[in-house]
Amino acid sequence: MPEMNSEKQKKLILYQNIALTGYFSLFLILMLNIIWLIPSAHFPTALVLLVICTPLLFPMRGLLNSKTYTFQWASFLSLAYFAHGITEISAHPDIWYAGLLETLASMMMYLGCVLYARIFKQEKKRQLKEQSEEAEEQSN
Repeated sequence: MPEMNSEKQKKLILYQNIALTGYFSLFLILMLNIIWLIPSAHFPTALVLLVICTPLLFPMRGLLNSKTYTFQWASFLSLAYFAHGITEISAHPDIWYAGLLETLASMMMYLGCVLYARIFKQEKKRQLKEQSEEAEEQSN
C-alpha cells in the first residue's frame, strides 16, 4: 500500500467498509432469498445455493486483505448480482423487497469497490510522480 496522508487512509478504510458491508449483506440476502423467501420449485435448494453463492466466495480473501486488484474485479462481479436483483423484482412482484435488498446490497458493494480502487490508484500515481521528480532532481 502506498504511503498516503491520514485523510486518504480514512477514505480507503471507509470505502473498504462500504464494500465489505455490501458484500456480506449480499451474501446473507442471497442465502435468505434462496432458502426462505424464494425457494426454487424446479431445482434442489443446495444446487441453487451452489450456483448463485459460490462466485461470491472467490473475492472474499482479497477484499478482507485489501487487495486492490480484487476490489477492481469484484465490482464487475457485483453487477451480475445487480442484474439478478432487478430480475427478481420483476419476476416476483409479490415479494419485490427481496430483489430490492439484493439490488441495494450489490450497488453498495459496487460503489465501495470502485471508490476504493479509484483512491488507491490516484495515490499510487501521485507517489510514482513524486518518485520520478525526485529521480530527475538527483540526476541534474
